[in-house]
Amino acid sequence: MKPLFRWLLRAILIGSVLFLIALIGVGIVLYPTIQKMEQEIVKLVREHQNLETTHPGWSFPGRLYSAPANLDLPKTHRIAHAQLRNYTLSCPAKNPGTYCDKDGVVIPRGGLFPEGLQPPGAENWTRPLAMEPIELGPLIGADAEIRYHLPLEEAPPHLIAALLHSEDAEFYNHHGVNFLAFTRAIIANLQGGSYAQGASTITMQVVRNLTQDKDKNIKRKLREVIQALLLERHFSKDDILQFYMDMPYLGQHGSFSICGFAAASLFYFQKDIRDIDINEASILVGILPAPATLRPDKFPARAQTKRDRVLGLLGKAGWNVTDALAGPIPIASVSPLGSFRFPAFAQASISWLEENLDNQTLYATGLQVFTSVDVVLQERTEQLFTDKLSFFMKELRLPTDPGMQAAAVLIDPHSGYLKAIYGGDIQSPYDFSRATQARRQAGSSFKPLVYALAFSSRNDDNTLQWRAFDTVPNERRTFPNTNGWRPRNNGGKYSPTSTLAKGLTKSENIATASLLESLGGPSKLIEFANELGFETSKYPNELGLALGQAEVTPLEMGTFVAMLANGGVQVYGQPITHAIDQNGDNHIYVTGLGSRLLSEDTVALTRDIMRLVILQGTGGASRWALGQRGFTGNAFGKTGTTDQNKDLWFVGSSTKLSGALWMGYDKPLNMKGSSSDLAALVWGGWMRAMHTGLDVPTEFEGTKTQPKYVCGISGKYRNATCKTMPIPTVNGDRPRGRCTENHPPDDPNKQYNSLWKRRGLQ
Repeated sequence: MKPLFRWLLRAILIGSVLFLIALIGVGIVLYPTIQKMEQEIVKLVREHQNLETTHPGWSFPGRLYSAPANLDLPKTHRIAHAQLRNYTLSCPAKNPGTYCDKDGVVIPRGGLFPEGLQPPGAENWTRPLAMEPIELGPLIGADAEIRYHLPLEEAPPHLIAALLHSEDAEFYNHHGVNFLAFTRAIIANLQGGSYAQGASTITMQVVRNLTQDKDKNIKRKLREVIQALLLERHFSKDDILQFYMDMPYLGQHGSFSICGFAAASLFYFQKDIRDIDINEASILVGILPAPATLRPDKFPARAQTKRDRVLGLLGKAGWNVTDALAGPIPIASVSPLGSFRFPAFAQASISWLEENLDNQTLYATGLQVFTSVDVVLQERTEQLFTDKLSFFMKELRLPTDPGMQAAAVLIDPHSGYLKAIYGGDIQSPYDFSRATQARRQAGSSFKPLVYALAFSSRNDDNTLQWRAFDTVPNERRTFPNTNGWRPRNNGGKYSPTSTLAKGLTKSENIATASLLESLGGPSKLIEFANELGFETSKYPNELGLALGQAEVTPLEMGTFVAMLANGGVQVYGQPITHAIDQNGDNHIYVTGLGSRLLSEDTVALTRDIMRLVILQGTGGASRWALGQRGFTGNAFGKTGTTDQNKDLWFVGSSTKLSGALWMGYDKPLNMKGSSSDLAALVWGGWMRAMHTGLDVPTEFEGTKTQPKYVCGISGKYRNATCKTMPIPTVNGDRPRGRCTENHPPDDPNKQYNSLWKRRGLQ
């Protein structure tokens, strides 16, 4: 026996040495491969942690929010914001979420702001006190996954315990792989001749999701084992568990996948994940292996069986599960998406985001996107346009199916941000928006660009080439090189000449076309409009462009008048202020304003002639119509009507807010009234509603003009037959000489009677 024992011992020693040598050799051969795998898995984890990649299983939708409402708003507007947010009336206001309408005190609820979470009440804020932004809706990309980040430190302890005891009881003891369980699984699979048992640890499941390698074979499993071991060399257990809280698929809602525990809690229980009890935590963990066949809303009995198994494991670990075992299984699910609020503004926001951010950033990084919408102004806008359109269709007996549409944008000219949008009967942010996407002919609302172009022209000494009292031809004629184009003035009124001020105030077609002719023709206007931000690629190179043949959007027209309101600085009409990802980084690097595009002199002259449009011209209904007061503050504007009243426009601004609106039918038809009758009336009522409760400056920014009361036809000082106008001037300019013409009185048969006067309503 001794020789045999010695032989066996020698054989074992030799075999062990040979195995060790072979193992070392295999290690040497595989070392470069393993080193490469290590680099790859570390890089992959970093990319996921930094939200630099997206794929099914790792896509975080974002959410849209309104602007906050600062507590330094004027009292009336502040109270309106509190009411819209459903704050409770309480005098005196003491608790968060209450307000007093007597003294205007509002106690904020706190919540999510661009600067981060703010506490309830008025203490310990990191930004000025404000009422919280209102959620407008989700931002979901092509992966169609609803997933919300749950910081590990905020996860309920019973959820973590249920997860660990059910999925990986040795998680904090192994190094990524539970070799005992793994060996058992290999033996079972070899005996069964198939791949039935996986023995995956949480670390291995995280690796599988990160790599998206889900083939069911031994080769993939061995690769996963190595990657799990390598992963735990560089990342903590909490890092790995953090991934797992957000990753797993836990149900389906239509075409949307419910992923991660935070989204699943909202879906199944309508609860924030931080508020679930041990019963609900065990239900979520229990359905992990097969959500499609175990979900509690469709298969409550199966879900209960799995829940009880998880609770049993928790009970063995010392948790009190008696009440939970008797608890109910929910039988209903509700979409964690919620519905979109203010879809027209959401549409503008999403379109802007898609143009300015890549899809990876927009739809996969959990962006919290803060818009510039003032929810009070948005609500008022939607209500006013709905009411006005219904009134017009009823009073004028216009078609209601499909009905009259409108589109409007409201812009803060001093910040360049959008404050409200009306997009017509848009129901979803993925519908076509008439406010930002639809192009319709602008009619005479485009004429101010011709006059701004004139006032932008300079002599060699940098003096103005054109002044508002300068004159252009205004008699009916055929314009040369136009294939016989012979426009007419509305109302059939003509004169040998007309001042630039009168040409725009009275919306004279011939005077405006004559001016563009003198400026060098349509190519000059196209170049000018392009510089101001208009999309000009399809503009006709025809003299009729001066009269509004160009197709524009309300957003383009709104940014133009906002630029005039702020003194000449470019306005973008931007709807987004911040886009904060889960790491706290803001992805918005631009603001609503650009550089100066027009001089203050150009702006002042254009703006103050447009002010005459409201005071003496075609925009009078914006101040008073149908026995109702419109906007009577300092404002300028311009009407626009296309042939047969198919498109009605009014564009203009107060010193506080700028607004552009269009009215018409998607399939154009005659609306039985001009923009002077309908669009001006709506704009005046809209602006009145927008300014209620706001502090409004009395003067516009920039250069101030001095009015010269001169003849509107000759541009000279008046005689007894002249109709004078307060024509704006700058830099001490003034007319030379006195008018020598004898102007006949207006033909009473050609005096304009408004639509409402003709109908006996005014």
